[in-house]
Amino acid sequence: MILLLAEVIFRGGFLEYFPDSGLVILYDSAYVRTDDGTELWADTIKFWRKVQVVEASGNFTLKTAETKITGKYLKYNLLRQTGIASKSRTYVEKGWIVGDTVYKVSENSIYTTNGYFTTCELPRPHYRFASKRMRVLKGDLAVVKPLVLYLRDIPVLYAPFWFMPAGKERSSGFLPPSVGSSTRDGLYIRNLAFYLAIDNFQDLTLFADIIERRGVRFGADYRYNIYKSLQGGFTGTYAYDLAEGGNVRRWSLKGNHSQTLLGFDMNAHADFVSDSRYFQDYAEVPDQWIQNELVSYLTLRRTTRLGLLSLNLYNRYDPIRDITRRTLPEVSFSMLPLNALGLSLSNSFNLRRERTDSASSSMEHRFAATSHVLNTTYSLLYLTTSPSVHLNTSFKDSVFSKRYGLTLPLSTTLYGVSLFGLGPVRKFRHILKPTVSYYYERDDLTGERKGITLSLDNTHEGKIRRDTTSEVKTLLQWSASTSYIFSDTLEGKPLRYHFTPITITARTSPYRWVSVVAFGSYDHVEGRPASAQLIVNLGRFNLNRILGGEATREDTAEMDTTKDTVMTEEELVEANRPKPKPWTFGLSYSYSLSAYGQPPQNVFRFGISGSPTPKWFIDYSFTYDMTNRRYLDQTLRVSRDLHCWQLEARWSWFGGYSTYDVRIYVKAIPEIAIKRGVLDIFLPR
Repeated sequence: MILLLAEVIFRGGFLEYFPDSGLVILYDSAYVRTDDGTELWADTIKFWRKVQVVEASGNFTLKTAETKITGKYLKYNLLRQTGIASKSRTYVEKGWIVGDTVYKVSENSIYTTNGYFTTCELPRPHYRFASKRMRVLKGDLAVVKPLVLYLRDIPVLYAPFWFMPAGKERSSGFLPPSVGSSTRDGLYIRNLAFYLAIDNFQDLTLFADIIERRGVRFGADYRYNIYKSLQGGFTGTYAYDLAEGGNVRRWSLKGNHSQTLLGFDMNAHADFVSDSRYFQDYAEVPDQWIQNELVSYLTLRRTTRLGLLSLNLYNRYDPIRDITRRTLPEVSFSMLPLNALGLSLSNSFNLRRERTDSASSSMEHRFAATSHVLNTTYSLLYLTTSPSVHLNTSFKDSVFSKRYGLTLPLSTTLYGVSLFGLGPVRKFRHILKPTVSYYYERDDLTGERKGITLSLDNTHEGKIRRDTTSEVKTLLQWSASTSYIFSDTLEGKPLRYHFTPITITARTSPYRWVSVVAFGSYDHVEGRPASAQLIVNLGRFNLNRILGGEATREDTAEMDTTKDTVMTEEELVEANRPKPKPWTFGLSYSYSLSAYGQPPQNVFRFGISGSPTPKWFIDYSFTYDMTNRRYLDQTLRVSRDLHCWQLEARWSWFGGYSTYDVRIYVKAIPEIAIKRGVLDIFLPR
């Protein structure tokens, strides 16, 4: 039977209606739908039309525009959006709340007794956060008292109370640490941190690292972003280093800042450490172990009607050689080009002070310099020339010098098209650009230089047939160049040969995942290579496609559960399903000869990853020195799908040191994690 009252639909096996009180009672597969789209299914439903109150008994399901609730009993006020439910299950953002009794006391407040939260959709969830009392303020905060983590039915963690943000906006709270071990530092707990959301424009993170063989390190990370005004962030650390029996204070400071100040665009970057071995001792990734330069700077730039004015401060520190180079300050002005009669004149001016400090010495120099360049471009039939003259003047510590000269290049471009094709290539095209350039330069300090530079640039293209269309693809690019020096001396030193070594560069990418690059120089006088470098990169190959195996879900877009977006119930169920990845491998090879007679660098890199079963994933990579026959680094990562959880183990080795860590985290909320060594549970930020 179906009854319609003021855009409210009633349906059930048997219906009773009392006009005086406006009460409607539905029995046997009862159903109610209001004009705002709210739907209710239950064994029995009572609806008081005048006060807009609904009561459901037996198994019920309530669906609104925002959520879905199931349970045994429900009483709900449709106007106030408040009510009570027993033995209910409610879907919220990225999970379900199940409770003996759930009270919705206001539009944005829910109170639960004897309930739990989980992201596992199974009737008997793999895990749950249980609490006798739980209150959720929608878009703000969730408070539980007490909190017990159950794995299946086994309690593994207890807290007398806990709170967590329940909104999408940034909120203060604790962040998950990293627990692990290394052969160098022993056991460690890194990033014991608290995040403080100061306001909508700035936040602060306070953290600490506890390292077994090195001690405690404290740090702070401050970030700010004020719209169209200024933005940046700074990270500072202070450590009590106990290594080697000492008690040394060590520190680091790193940050960025940018803003507009008095019409100037200001950018600043800071990177300072207390000593040369700071990054090697506290590095967490191999890239930090081999960091060879720390750069700090402050730049102020302003564009005027005449040109660009800039003020620069630089500080470069080489931690390996313990050398600091500073430019304090540097002022430069680059004028806009002056164009007339087909000529272009560029002028720039520079003032700077440079200082170099090392353990054994210190040097300081002052510079004042100007640069003037006049150039033009002409075309005559098939030839193109771009002659230019230049004049540079400088004062170095009150010593004046000048350098002037000219360059006269002459080039043309030739095209050739084949009369045949090969396979899918219908035609081949060759683009040849020869260039001859005469140069002359005279320097008050180094004397006269003049000569001719010869270069030859080649581009080989193919027109490839693609069903009903075709495309032009670059098959090979290569160039060769050399110079002939007229003078018998170069920079005051006797010149043994007038011809410089021939420099050759070549690159090709026959397939989108394959690239080959080669550089080299050949000493034609000695009849031997002067230097060489070869880089072969084969990218990542899909083994399933190569071997003709079963198609995988490689191209399927996976749900990004790390973003603060609302997941539907169906999306969460899909996120909990295993997602096997195809087997892929990649390799690269590099060969480098810096000088003839010196041992070459011969490095091979390889990586392979894939899912041997739907629930397992393996990723292994290494770098191997073929000259010295030794590994440079290795990394192994193993992952196991545990339905709503994910298990990950990682081992890495670099420079004789190895580290490893293990963690288990909730797939839908990665911030909830159990990490190696201790049971650390941190609810989502």
